[in-house]
Amino acid sequence: MEIEKEVRYKISELQKVEIIDKTEILENPNKMIDLVMGWSGFESLSKYGFICRIREKNGRIELQVKKRVTDSEWKESRIKLNSFEEGYEILKTLKMEPYLYINRVRQVRKYKDLKIFLDEIDLLGNYVEIEFQDSKSPNENVEEFIKTFKIENKKEKLYGDIFKEKIEKEKNFKDNFINKIQEFLKR
Repeated sequence: MEIEKEVRYKISELQKVEIIDKTEILENPNKMIDLVMGWSGFESLSKYGFICRIREKNGRIELQVKKRVTDSEWKESRIKLNSFEEGYEILKTLKMEPYLYINRVRQVRKYKDLKIFLDEIDLLGNYVEIEFQDSKSPNENVEEFIKTFKIENKKEKLYGDIFKEKIEKEKNFKDNFINKIQEFLKR
């Protein structure tokens, strides 16, 4: 089990390009798909304090459980699966239902001792996630990163919370989201 400490921000395409130009590559861009399941839909995290997801990345499939420690800290456990369907059946057996589907292209970069995740998320756009658990000066380094790349947006919520808000407020977004999750489950 590892502890993650992270914050995220919405960024422009121009900021994304600048971050790529001025950071060191750790992982080439790759497609990632998350299917999050729970007993209470989007309320699962607030009700139970954890999320269960099946993640597919580079042909590797894992069942992951993330337990919230604080708003920016998580304990994460994972096990390797043979197939996406295997994870889906395990969580269905526990009476969990899918409520969040995130399809993204992610690249992992490094800025000083920060891990930088550039996410291009289907339906949402570009985000940067800054992981700072390994940083010797996390506050200073995160602030420097934000200033260097002129990130003026406020800290964003979790991706699930962003999706939830858009689903509740925008009918077209909700319809697109429902179609995407149904298409994915039929594959």
